[in-house]
Amino acid sequence: MSRDHVIPQFILRGFAINPSVNKQSQKIMIYDRITKQVCTKKIADAYSLRNFNSPETEKYLAYEYESKVAKIFQRASKAASEKQESISLSNKEYKMLFRFFVIMWRRNDIQLEKAKEMGIQLENMLKSLFGNHYKEMLKPEYKDYSFEKMFDEKMDDVRKALYDKVIPETKDDDPTVLKTIKHYSPFIVNNTSNIHFLLHNTYATLRYIVPKSQNEIYAEDIPSIMICPISRTLSFYMLLSDKEIDTTKEEYNIPIEIWSNDNDIKLHFIDGYITATAKSFVIDDTNLSLVENAVSES
Repeated sequence: MSRDHVIPQFILRGFAINPSVNKQSQKIMIYDRITKQVCTKKIADAYSLRNFNSPETEKYLAYEYESKVAKIFQRASKAASEKQESISLSNKEYKMLFRFFVIMWRRNDIQLEKAKEMGIQLENMLKSLFGNHYKEMLKPEYKDYSFEKMFDEKMDDVRKALYDKVIPETKDDDPTVLKTIKHYSPFIVNNTSNIHFLLHNTYATLRYIVPKSQNEIYAEDIPSIMICPISRTLSFYMLLSDKEIDTTKEEYNIPIEIWSNDNDIKLHFIDGYITATAKSFVIDDTNLSLVENAVSES
């Protein structure tokens, strides 16, 4: 049985509370929104599920994305530590990075919850339309099954079938990938404040001019900001651009900005990053109390 990470280990390592030890011994602190408890886990065990993906999809993610994006994150970290003002990505690297962000959004639990909700709504509509005849339309083995029960029992099969299709089909010409590349201008925030960045279980946060919960997002919606963390001190921050970005450039320079004000970090990367649907947060001693306060108020 394989152990698949919902959040890649190379991202989790950026939030290790003991980064100087070997990778196998590195740990993270996790705050659970429901229990309001903090636990410490080895990165090898955190956010991992047995056979979450099919072997083919897991291999595809590892070789086509995670190993390559990890190198980009390492370059960003090195550039920030050397106080460089930007990093340069080739056209291929730039598009791969945006595909990775889209895939990270598509592979989280919210998509399955939305699929389940849509199925339940369809079932209710059919019941309303056909009344007592609805059950007669079903195969005998499903007459006493609700869609919700069937979905829950078949969750593993549904998830693998969905991801086996969606992840490999997320290409450069994917409409969401294209929309993101063309309309968002990224920069990297180098956080030198006293408050470290967070990471939550659904990874990216999309913020809208009109507040909107993460599970109410539709294809036509356009967020004004997207936040994709790299580590406790680095994060991609993507702003809606006034003009369309050229997708044919050979090279893209991504600026690195230093943010040192605690209030700015709290506003944009604690309060502004926490979502209503996030169930757990990778935290440390610099931000635990801020997370507890923000969650209790939401």
